[in-house]
Amino acid sequence: MGTFFSAIFNIILFVAAIAFYVWLLILLPRNMAKKRGRNPVGWTILFWILSPLWGAILLLILGDSKEKIRQDILDEINRNKNEG
Repeated sequence: MGTFFSAIFNIILFVAAIAFYVWLLILLPRNMAKKRGRNPVGWTILFWILSPLWGAILLLILGDSKEKIRQDILDEINRNKNEG
């Protein structure tokens, strides 16, 4: 009976580890890049090459793309026009 619960625990642990790696290597870089107006596929590949930590640091340092900043400014101008 003890080996059965041990096997179930190992399966759950394995699935949790896979889910964490999917989040770390695919979902995290994709979401960070999209939020900053950058190429999600390119940044995901860069996370694989550099490492997730260095990729995240680099993406945070670079910040938003010029297009994203421009779009945010235009959105704010349009929002102010509609309010006033």
